[in-house]
Amino acid sequence: MLPIRLAFGQTNPIVGDFAGNLDQIETLCVEAEQKQVDLLIFGELALCGYPLGDLSYRRDLVLKSETALETLLAKSKDFPNLTLLVGYARLATQTNPSQSSKAIAHNSAAAIRNGELLGVYDKQLLPNYDVFDDWRNFVPGTQELNIKVGQTVVAVKICEDIWSEAPFADDQVDLIAVLNGSPFTFEKSSQRRVAAKRFAAGKALAYANLAGGQDELVFDGDSFVVGADGSIRFTAGMQPGLFIAEEGQDGSYSAEEKLFQVLVAGLRDYLAKTKQTRVVLGLSGGIDSALCAALAVEAIGMQNVLGVSMPSRYSSEHSVSDAVALARNLGIELRSVPIEPAHLAFESMLTLSDLAQENLQARLRAVILMGISNSEGRLLLTTGNKSEVAVGYSTIYGDSAGGFAPIKDLLKTDVWRMARYVNKRAATELIPVSSIEKPPSAELRPGQLDQDSLPDYEILDGIIRILVEANGTVQDAIAAGFSTELVHKTDRMIRAAEWKRSQGAIGTKLSGVSFGSGRRVPITTRFD
Repeated sequence: MLPIRLAFGQTNPIVGDFAGNLDQIETLCVEAEQKQVDLLIFGELALCGYPLGDLSYRRDLVLKSETALETLLAKSKDFPNLTLLVGYARLATQTNPSQSSKAIAHNSAAAIRNGELLGVYDKQLLPNYDVFDDWRNFVPGTQELNIKVGQTVVAVKICEDIWSEAPFADDQVDLIAVLNGSPFTFEKSSQRRVAAKRFAAGKALAYANLAGGQDELVFDGDSFVVGADGSIRFTAGMQPGLFIAEEGQDGSYSAEEKLFQVLVAGLRDYLAKTKQTRVVLGLSGGIDSALCAALAVEAIGMQNVLGVSMPSRYSSEHSVSDAVALARNLGIELRSVPIEPAHLAFESMLTLSDLAQENLQARLRAVILMGISNSEGRLLLTTGNKSEVAVGYSTIYGDSAGGFAPIKDLLKTDVWRMARYVNKRAATELIPVSSIEKPPSAELRPGQLDQDSLPDYEILDGIIRILVEANGTVQDAIAAGFSTELVHKTDRMIRAAEWKRSQGAIGTKLSGVSFGSGRRVPITTRFD
């Protein structure tokens, strides 16, 4: 495949944890030296964590990044035969005159071998879309960097640099090495390969990525090698570790398994990196809370997950029995806290409209769950899906309350798909089939169903994909064949719910347009 032995170091950094990040890098370097690797490529900003956000303006933090690099440089004498490329932040000596920004640092890659700094490359194309704020946070570089590993000439690039329409054009180069901080989305894996092949233009290219969750993002590994003929010669898995690029190895997952692993990693790493170990969530007997509970068990173990059933006067028998069955299947603790006494007390204190009565029940449940969260040191998971979040089908300070939303970016139709996959994967009924098959309902009034207020989810999700994920217009959705009345209704609901989303918990990003830091829409708008 290549005349040198190439490997990827997929690390799971924490922003600002220089000692921990450095330890991960050193461990993989030692392993790579033992396995006679010639070139080891780490991900973007692996030394300081990515994305830095406005912490990149902190001079002290950037200096610590440079100090960590000096430490790694000295340590590299312990693995003298290894050349490594590692991402870090470094102070810029001058700003870019075309850039109006507070940026003081470069997003850089250092080439190191046996105690020697072979060169430094600064990222040149700084993305400013979706969750990426590099143009805001970093000063762009201007100089190229080529290094030699044995007789192989290696050009160094960072992430967005290869998404240029212009192909690579240095005939002296044998291999393009690219350091990336590329988070998962449904289409990202194929998009990376298209961009890499287009940029490489007949050269071999090694694409290294980070691994693990950072706030709402999950870096899904997936490092790969493109051969000079444009074929994929090697693919790593998505977990942290050392991956030696050997011809023909494919560590990729099926689409459903990868989505499952991303959902688990997003929750697991958010908990670990914020030093939390236990969660609590309400179990209604419905599919959303059931899937969240199953993900939590996979992420942190059944012993650390608490489910709470909070039946009301309107709760059906199957909502309680399905919650009991789910807890039994997952092996988690289930507590029952009926809300009727509190419901009656509030009714004696207040005169409420029908809608306020419904919302009251959700808020009573939030008080119970937050009480347990505060008392027992458990992170409260909010279980809303993207379809509900999009149209505001939730109660603010009620079922939307929580510190993390595992399925916030998963449309309802995908929730059903993943619930079935959870059972298929386990080869047993973890999530009760009745929770999957019964019509969804918040059970806030007698006989209530979601479809009393919303279109059928297949239709609703199709409209959301156009209006939100494709940034389309009402006319685009109508042209796609959806009912004019339903499209206008959905559009009004999406707009009206913006204020709720602005206060919502973060959750794992899955799509190209998720409700979070990557989508910035004014709360107050008036346009056709």
